[in-house]
Amino acid sequence: MYKIGTCFGCQKCLYCGIDLKVGICNCKKIVKPSRKNRTDLVKNAYSRVFDHTSNPKQFEFIKIKNESFAYGYDLAKSFQFSFCSTCNSSYQRLSDKKPKSNNSSLQKICTSKNVLQLSQLEKQVEIIDLETSASKIPHEPIISSNDSLFYNGSKHSNLETENEDNIELELEINYKLSIKQADGTSLPAKNYSVTISELDEFLLEIQNNITTLLKNENIDANDYNVSFKSEKAQGAGTLLADVRDFTNFKSEYIKLMAVKKVMLIIVTMKKKENPVDTKRKKKESNSDDDAVCDEDSILNTHNKNKVPKISDISLLDQRIAKNVTELRRES
Repeated sequence: MYKIGTCFGCQKCLYCGIDLKVGICNCKKIVKPSRKNRTDLVKNAYSRVFDHTSNPKQFEFIKIKNESFAYGYDLAKSFQFSFCSTCNSSYQRLSDKKPKSNNSSLQKICTSKNVLQLSQLEKQVEIIDLETSASKIPHEPIISSNDSLFYNGSKHSNLETENEDNIELELEINYKLSIKQADGTSLPAKNYSVTISELDEFLLEIQNNITTLLKNENIDANDYNVSFKSEKAQGAGTLLADVRDFTNFKSEYIKLMAVKKVMLIIVTMKKKENPVDTKRKKKESNSDDDAVCDEDSILNTHNKNKVPKISDISLLDQRIAKNVTELRRES
């Protein structure tokens, strides 16, 4: 059985680093690794959410690991798991990647002062060749301000792998979560804050929020839809389901923070058919079939007992019947 505190891909403990295929440890592996509870022995751990509609190569990767280590997961459903740096690098390389340009923007820095300051700051951001200058990028926030949104999230590369995605941009998101239940009623909204760099991390955090508010640990990602919009905006919002949606989300979030508006995350629970209703429908369907069969049987019985018409009797049979009738009269 899989435990969230171990690497799904190689069964390494994400607290002490021991290979659990050959050894054992006393770490609390049922607890999800985070920045607060990780040790220096394992500097990086990556939380992931499996989706059966994901990239086919990534799906096959998860399927092989699920069978190799006998985790027993149903791959038709979503579930949470963790990766070490090596396995995360292998997993990420299986995804469909867009061509990379030689130069990329270091970071965008936004303060909630006003839109004018935002545009001025963006002009001051220097374009740096990451291949030659990655070692010079600082690991502290670019601007020491309480209103800073973006931080340089460069992570030290693990000696076990040459991870081309080592430099990650972390974003601190303050949002309000609203849950709309399947019957149309909405729960009171609640404010949350999280620092993330990838879509999977954000969706995992939202799922944890949902299970806590609804007090139901059996809820998975297939049971609801996630959308976002400004708190005061009209309409249903924009769906948050893939990387393209997440890119749009980050752009909208920057704009809202610049004008001191609140980002609203809307969770819409899907309707689940009641098992009692399903049985009732099946029973009614069977009753209708029985009624049709009874009507057919009645008609068939009636047809067997009816007197045949003369037009239905052949000419030869008519002659035979006539001769028999005359012979009976003579006798």
